[in-house]
Amino acid sequence: MFSDTKYRRDIQVLRGLAVLAVVLFHANESYFPLGYLGVDVFFVISGFVVTPLILRIFTDQVNGGGRLSNLRYFYKTRFYRLAPALAVTLTISALTIFLLGPIADHQRVYRQGIATLLLAGNVGAYKYSGDYFSPNPNPLVHTWSLSVEEQIYIFLPVVLMLFLHNRRRIKKTTALVLGCISAISFVSFQFPAILEPIYSRAGIQLASQISFYSPIDRIWQFTAGGLAFLLLDRYQNRAINIPKGIHLLTVIAVVMILFGPLHMNLKVSSILASLFAVILILFKSLDVLPDFLIKKLEWVGDRSYSIYLVHMPLLCIAKYSPVTQIGKGENRIVQSAIAVVASILLGALSYSKIENRFRGRGRSIASGFKTISAAIVLTLVLPLFLFISMDIGKKAQYWGLDRNIQQPTYATPSDPKCVKDLQWGPPCVYKTTGATKTILLIGDSHALHISQAVVDAARSTKWNAVTWAHAGCHVQFQRSIPEQVLDKCIDINNSMKKWVEENKPYAIIVSQFVYSDSSQDDLRDALSTLRSIVPNILLIENNPIFPDEKDFMIARPIVMSPYKPPKSFQQSKMQTVDKNASDLLANWARSNLISTISIDSLFCKKGVCSRYSDKGWLYGDDDHFSVVGAELTIPQIATFLKNNSGYSMPKKSTAAKSETKTISCGKGAVTKKVSAVDPICPTGYKKK
Repeated sequence: MFSDTKYRRDIQVLRGLAVLAVVLFHANESYFPLGYLGVDVFFVISGFVVTPLILRIFTDQVNGGGRLSNLRYFYKTRFYRLAPALAVTLTISALTIFLLGPIADHQRVYRQGIATLLLAGNVGAYKYSGDYFSPNPNPLVHTWSLSVEEQIYIFLPVVLMLFLHNRRRIKKTTALVLGCISAISFVSFQFPAILEPIYSRAGIQLASQISFYSPIDRIWQFTAGGLAFLLLDRYQNRAINIPKGIHLLTVIAVVMILFGPLHMNLKVSSILASLFAVILILFKSLDVLPDFLIKKLEWVGDRSYSIYLVHMPLLCIAKYSPVTQIGKGENRIVQSAIAVVASILLGALSYSKIENRFRGRGRSIASGFKTISAAIVLTLVLPLFLFISMDIGKKAQYWGLDRNIQQPTYATPSDPKCVKDLQWGPPCVYKTTGATKTILLIGDSHALHISQAVVDAARSTKWNAVTWAHAGCHVQFQRSIPEQVLDKCIDINNSMKKWVEENKPYAIIVSQFVYSDSSQDDLRDALSTLRSIVPNILLIENNPIFPDEKDFMIARPIVMSPYKPPKSFQQSKMQTVDKNASDLLANWARSNLISTISIDSLFCKKGVCSRYSDKGWLYGDDDHFSVVGAELTIPQIATFLKNNSGYSMPKKSTAAKSETKTISCGKGAVTKKVSAVDPICPTGYKKK
């Protein structure tokens, strides 16, 4: 009644396109902004291919046994199809990250790895990996999609068992059930707030990432593929009557979506990708491609599962590990290109040596208990042991100390105390009884590590606090250097600007780490734009960076010998390259009546800078505060809130005027006078 779907080259070609899109997206999001939609295409393909396998559970086609026997056989084949290659990837990834990766990655990698082994990689991605689109993602974050599929494999057969009683009506009943599931899932996907009561009872805070990772909001793509299988007999013959040009236009549209420089709303793009995937499958449109191209993409498609598994760990090492850094450059295009090629080659090796070897065993009905037990030990227990070892090993870190540093609580939507602004999404609102003024905190991870301090300072001074910070994202609305800023960051900042225009907070705190190669023009433009909306702006300058911090949290605990970090350094030895860039921006800010806070005084006294106090370590990692360090900033922030001005704000007193300097700035034949406490020429002008 329901045989395995016949091998179709066009589906393997579609797999090939999908996996290449995902790999290239993770290699360079700026060039392939919608490549992540390859995962959406995978869900549709899986639904088309796996639905007939599920339906065979309700017939006697598998082994002549009953439904439960058939169900066990289905789960066994899925296990042997997916688990071996996944286990090898997790094992090698754990070893590689343990030996070569940043220690800061150990905890999030081991947590994500364990979650993946427990078929909950999507839950782990939401809780431990943060934003899927963050600049430095978890090397195992991509396993979320595998867990979603596995959860569907468990859920869907059980649901169908409740309805499929009459074998003669299996096809119609299945279509009805899949249609209902698709409708419910699609509504949840479009309007995730509908399920907020359910999420709240489960202790899950509703956020945009929930919809991205949730099987409830993803199963409609799988069932769309299943419905395509059920409709195949009706539509596949019609493909003959469709002009070749129409097929070709459809293929071009899909290629543009997956690989083109397009920018779309997350949900709209997901719907389009899924819809086009169904059309390509129903009408076999990819058959119009030249045969040589079909062969190449088919080869990639056959190996797509293994390529997908290995690409993310390889790209994370290539793009973010200090081991692969060449010189001082951070634009790792060469390393990323090598990682893409390595992903395809290692994926091909995994396909031939692991996937094919175990796939046959899964189809064997006679697999004994010992064989299955050995497979479970090799695929689950060994990686689990390695991930637990990573958790233990991360404490015996390169620094030779089990410091147990308490990290600051981030005031973000994942904080249970946060009141989320559902209209805007990211903002996290902390209201204070009787408060009439609101302070907005924006910036990158250096805003996040003081976010709770800002909330505490606001509460102590009777202000409301709103936080809108995103790791890796400078506050800028334009980008002179494209590779420095992700599209996602620009979108986040523009949304923040709209929120500011509509809600008019009384003051804004900007906290971000300014690098030597950061675009001063872009950062100044953002500050000027915000000040035109909200006059009270406070810029927090770079926190001190200690000279040995380049090794902190990035060294190899096994390869390198232990090292006890000094608790203090002479101020003359502190890192100055990025500090100079921060000072340059701060000087400009003060000359444009923007308040600034220099927090050097919190750590550096009488020529000595300390990262340790009688309360403990002041830094939690290479350049972010611990709880103790973050608490040091509360008095300065509270003072700004009380006075509505920072300590470095230019004074208008007679004494201040006597210190004011005037310089001449020239640009060709044009000369202008600049007068300020800390004079600095505008962009494009030079001192004369």
